[in-house]
Amino acid sequence: MTTAIRRPARLLALVVAAGALLVGCGSGPSQVGAAAVIGDSTIPLDHVRQRLDSVFHKDPDIKSDLRRQGTLDVVARNIVTLSVRHDLIGRAAGREGLSYREDQVTELIDKQGGAEAASRGTVYDEHTFRERAADQLLLVELGKKYLDRLSITVDYTQASSRKAAEEKARQLANEPARAREIITRDRASGVPAGLNERLRASDNLQLASTPLFSAEKGSVLAFPVSDRDGQWLVAVVRERTLADSGTATGVDAKQLDPRQLEAIGLRMLAPLSEELGVRVNPRYGVWDSMSLAAVASAEETGGFRFPPREPTP
Repeated sequence: MTTAIRRPARLLALVVAAGALLVGCGSGPSQVGAAAVIGDSTIPLDHVRQRLDSVFHKDPDIKSDLRRQGTLDVVARNIVTLSVRHDLIGRAAGREGLSYREDQVTELIDKQGGAEAASRGTVYDEHTFRERAADQLLLVELGKKYLDRLSITVDYTQASSRKAAEEKARQLANEPARAREIITRDRASGVPAGLNERLRASDNLQLASTPLFSAEKGSVLAFPVSDRDGQWLVAVVRERTLADSGTATGVDAKQLDPRQLEAIGLRMLAPLSEELGVRVNPRYGVWDSMSLAAVASAEETGGFRFPPREPTP
């Protein structure tokens, strides 16, 4: 479930570690001296510094390498990202009644060759890697809980660039009464589009780990379908339904790749992130609710989300 990336890919591993996975002033409760604020709690700057020190201790040469390549701030952002996610995972587990056993954590780490080996190429060390392993176990359980119960109904279209996707999503959000007309026109012109498409998470594992399945009813979303072809999905979430556990379809989660369940579990943190509100110290950018990560600026978010808006009479 965790890939330990070793040299010569050590820099890349540190820079992208949050994918599988701050000093400054600001407004709001406890912002000063905080790397991030999640609802009424904070992640102290000292926590980020300690994790950075741990990275440098593991590999004394890497600090100068990161500075030379201009990626030291990216590693710090990854630490912030994983720290915010850790907070959200703990809260979600409490709400959902999820837990793990310490022997499960040990077993997971042992499968990776032990804590020292597993922590290579990450922002963790052999002492703190248990936190990461425990988070992974909880995300898998969260993914299992939602996988065969969650379904959505969407209207969708596509766009060929980030700019076009934002414009299309904004148009659909600003003109909800005309949204279906606009999408129908797109489909008539040959753009892949559809109306009232019902999707079950268990039948669409790849989509289940995207913002599509975590957005509330009435939201308009735009995010890239694939990094390779540059296409963006633009969608209006018409319904989001969570079936009772007694009416679940009975998908055998044991047959699924734990990494898929982990990704779905991570995506299920999005509503909690929106509910609590996450703010990142400006030195480290902004919080991106689409990718559930700290990013350098609003221009680097993983997409766009427009909240529900009632049609104008």
